[in-house]
Amino acid sequence: MLKSVVLIKKGTDGRKLAYEVLTEIAAEEILTKRNKILIKPNITAAMPDSTGVTTHVSIVEGVLQFLADNSIKNAVIGEGGGCDITQAYEKLGFSKVALKYGVPLADFNKEPEVIVKVPNPLVQDAFGLAKTVTECDCIINVPCLKVHKWESRVTLCLKNMMGCIARNRSIMHQNFNQRLMDLLSVTNKSEVNIIDGIVGHEGDEIHGNPVGVGVVIASRDWVAADAVGAAVMGFSEGEVGHIPLAEQHGFGIGTLANIELRGASIESVRKPFKRGRD
Repeated sequence: MLKSVVLIKKGTDGRKLAYEVLTEIAAEEILTKRNKILIKPNITAAMPDSTGVTTHVSIVEGVLQFLADNSIKNAVIGEGGGCDITQAYEKLGFSKVALKYGVPLADFNKEPEVIVKVPNPLVQDAFGLAKTVTECDCIINVPCLKVHKWESRVTLCLKNMMGCIARNRSIMHQNFNQRLMDLLSVTNKSEVNIIDGIVGHEGDEIHGNPVGVGVVIASRDWVAADAVGAAVMGFSEGEVGHIPLAEQHGFGIGTLANIELRGASIESVRKPFKRGRD
C-alpha cells in the first residue's frame, strides 16, 4: 500500500511555516492544474488567533505568498462560521492580507446556496453549499488544532468542511459521523491541508483554553492529516470515530501505520488536550 505523507513542522512563524510545508509537499504539482482554488480557514468566532479558536492569518499569508510565487492567481478565501464573517475578516486581518495579494474574500453566510445531491447518502440526501464552494475545483484546507464537544471529538480538516454549508449547519450535530461522510462526498476537493497548531484549543471549540503547541501539520491527504492531528492532541487511534470511518469510505488514510511521517515525530510534539465537555 502506498502510504500517505504527513509533515509535522515546528515553529511559530505562520507565514514561514505555511510556505515551507507547501514547498515540501510539492503542493504546486496540484495547484497549478486547478481552475479555481478555495482557501478555507476556520473562523468559528471573531476571536484572535492567539486563542487557538481561529486560523492564524499569517498562515493564510504564507499560502498566498506561495501561490503568488508559483504564478497561481485563481484563489479565493472563503468561510462560513458562526459569526459575522465579513466583520471577522476585517477584525482578524484577513481583509488586509487579501487586499495585499489581490485575492477576493467570500462570506459564505451571505452567499446564495446551491443544492448539491449526495451520491449514495448515509443520512443526508443533499446539502446547500455556498456558491463559491461549488465553483472551486480544489480546496486548501487550513483548520485549527482544536478539540470539540459532542460526537466529533475534534475539529480539524474534515470537520472544517461544515463551514462550506451556506445555511443551517446545526443539522450536522445529529448523527454527526454519518452526516459528515455525506458532506465529505460533496466537498471532496481538499487536496492541500495545513492544520494550524501554532496555538491549539482544548476543552471546547470556542469556550476552552489555548494550548501553545508550536507546529503545523501538512498533507495532501486530509484524513491522514486529521489522524496525526488527533494523535498530537493525545487522542488514541480510533478514539475519534469519524477518522476511521472516513478511511472506510475511501476519503483517505486514517491508520497511523499506513502514514509516512516526515519532520518532527508525533511523540516530540504531543500535548494531551483536555477533552471537550459532552
